[in-house]
Amino acid sequence: MPGLSAEEVHEIASIVAREENLKVTVSESLRGGLKVGVCAVVCGLLLGPPGFAVGGIVGGIYATCTARKFKPLHVVLGGMSAEQRQLLWRRFLDATAHVSYTDAAMLLAMLAGDGGLKMLVINVIKEFAMAELKEHLA
Repeated sequence: MPGLSAEEVHEIASIVAREENLKVTVSESLRGGLKVGVCAVVCGLLLGPPGFAVGGIVGGIYATCTARKFKPLHVVLGGMSAEQRQLLWRRFLDATAHVSYTDAAMLLAMLAGDGGLKMLVINVIKEFAMAELKEHLA
């Protein structure tokens, strides 16, 4: 098994997330959908069937104007606890057990040249973020 530390795995995950521009929605999509839905229902009640369209448009504009920005995943990864970093480290090593590398620099070079390996690592990061950090990715 390669000798990567939890800190090295965390750094690799942050680099990949930054390169791929992965963003975390932090349930903004649900908040926006709720705003659009409420506006559509209210306008539908007031204006009848055409009110649904008007409410959807007005609600969409309102949700867009009041939405917070999506956070980059590498920022969210930076705020992980030591326990979460250990969990990411275990998942990462399990997923890359079949790959031969000696250190983090070698693995990063392999990620740059092997699209399949990079997708494997991206999927590990995404699954970890959704399952353990309860984040949704955009």
